[in-house]
Parts: sequence; structure tokens; C-alpha cells
Amino acid sequence: MRESTFRFEDAGSVGIHVFSWLPDGEPKAVVQMAHGMQEHAARYARPAAVLCEAGYAVYANDHRGHGRSGPDTDRPGTLGEGGFEAVLQGMHALHEHIGVTHPGLPRFLLGHSWGSFLSQASAQRWGGELAGLILSGSNGRNPLVKPGLLVAKLVTALRGADRKAVLLDKLSVGDFNKAFEPGETGKEWLSRDASEVSAYVDDPLCAQPFPNAFFKEMLRLLVDTWAPANEARLPKTLPVYVFAGEKDPVGFQTKGLVPLLERYERMGLGDVTHRFYEGGRHEMFNETNRDEVLADLTAWLDAHVGE
Repeated sequence: MRESTFRFEDAGSVGIHVFSWLPDGEPKAVVQMAHGMQEHAARYARPAAVLCEAGYAVYANDHRGHGRSGPDTDRPGTLGEGGFEAVLQGMHALHEHIGVTHPGLPRFLLGHSWGSFLSQASAQRWGGELAGLILSGSNGRNPLVKPGLLVAKLVTALRGADRKAVLLDKLSVGDFNKAFEPGETGKEWLSRDASEVSAYVDDPLCAQPFPNAFFKEMLRLLVDTWAPANEARLPKTLPVYVFAGEKDPVGFQTKGLVPLLERYERMGLGDVTHRFYEGGRHEMFNETNRDEVLADLTAWLDAHVGE
């Protein structure tokens, strides 16, 4: 495997940091990964290595406000002008770069958590360019999103866009660890593997406090993405693979994913597959059964290369 990094400027002249992992031989397809909130792309080196061994090239960028991407790396969670729309455009700029670098190869988009919401939105716009969409640790239903956006707009206006999001953080993710207490870190909802949880907590580029504006943009993304008119833009021929842990609080223990799968099928998407892992929590790539998860992912990719 050959690992490298590079940077490009997005349409807003913000520097975007990118990781690439390439197989030793010629790749048979490319997987673009979109990481979640309060983390960064380097955390996907292990699944990237497995996919490279199977013949796939892998790319992942640090989204705006995360890792080593701007607009202000000293203020984590700052998305800058354009909000989530600018994040989406940055992802698609990398997608286009991949197309130029690997002409003719199938391109898959894999999004985890917040990255899965960005990937849902991206596929609504550019799904015709994809060989498949993969959603990890996702969700597709939350009745509190629309009222939550109204609260986020009010809090942001009253307390300031750049202020640390205390209330909005609590309302969004504050109860995620409740089912796993008592816990030493408050992040036990991520994985049953305590060493992986510790690695996340100890990573200086993870779990930083984010500003009010970020949560407002995240909720705006969800409202926009789950609008029926936007979901209807997904290509009917787009293969979709959804996987999650059965105890993942982000997807309401899969209760939020079932309506998403049902909507996709009602919309006429003819190739929708899912796998829910018993006992699994949020980060299935970092779970105790991660070898099984990656084997299943690789098998799904292999089955869809060339289709």
C-alpha cells in the first residue's frame, strides 16, 4: 500500500487536506470516504489498508473545520462561508479529482455518521457519477430535526455563531452514552473496544468542542437532505449498502435506518442492501468484529465493480 497526502483549495479558497491510499498494483475501483463530525480522515487508515489489499484505491479528505483542513484549524468546527454547502462542494471537488486521476474506474462514496448525511446529500446531486453509495452509522428519520433547527437558529443568534455549543451539543448528542453508563470516557457509545474509545479520546484532532454555527449547519443539512423532493433525485439505478451496529444511538438502534431503507425501496431503488451487526455500536470499523464488517464491505464492493 502506498500512502500519501496532498492539499487543494476548494471553490471558497479554503485549503482541504486529503489522504490517499493506493494498492501496490493497478486499482480496480476507487472508494472515497467521508468521515464524521469531530474526527478526521486519518482515522480511516486501517479500513483503507484492507480495501487496498483487495485492490481498491481509497481517498478521504478532512472536511472543512476538521483535522488539517481550513478555514481556521485553530477553531475546530468552523465551516466558514457557505456552511454545509461548501463542505459538500469540497467533497465533490475531490470526487472530480479522483475521476481525473483514475479515468474510467468505478467510484464509490462511503460516508460515516455526519459523513453519511453529507454522502446522502451528495448522491442526490451527483449520484449518476457513482458506482455505489455506502452509509455507515447513519440515520434517516428524526422528528426533532425541524424544531431543532429552529432552536439552533435562535441559540446561534442570541449566544453567537462562534460560541462553544453547550446547549446544542447536549440536545444533539448529549444522551448518546446513556445506555452505556457507567463509563470512564463518556464515549463508550462509539465502540465495545475500550482501546479504540481511548484512542479517540486521546486524539487531539477528535472530540473538540464545536461552535453553535456547526450544529445549526448540521441540522440544516438533515432537513434539506431528508426533504422528499431531494431524496427523489437519487438515481434509481444507484446501488446502496447501509450497515450499522444494532446499538448505535445515532440511528436510534436502527429504528431510524429502517424508514430510510423503506423510503429508498418505495422510490424504486432496485439494489438496496443492509447489514445490522448484533451488539455493535457506532464505529463499526473500530468495533470488536471489525474484520467481519470489512469482509462484508469488500464482498459488497466486489459484487458491484463493473456493474
